[in-house]
Amino acid sequence: MEIDDIIRTFKSKTKNNHERYNEFVFYCWTVFDKKIKTTKSKKMINKYNTMRQIMITYVAANEKEITLKLIK
Repeated sequence: MEIDDIIRTFKSKTKNNHERYNEFVFYCWTVFDKKIKTTKSKKMINKYNTMRQIMITYVAANEKEITLKLIK
């Protein structure tokens, strides 16, 4: 799962850029949370947890770039 795929599926309810970014961070968290809850395998759960942590770290480190992608 790539960041661009998640950005394409994200729909925001607000026009404010900072609020849109915050909604996106929450959306990223919930996308992986849904995958974790529907998976029975411990190995896959650990994989999704790791992917979620990496994604959130990336989004936090690249806030300006992500915000610009969300505006488009």
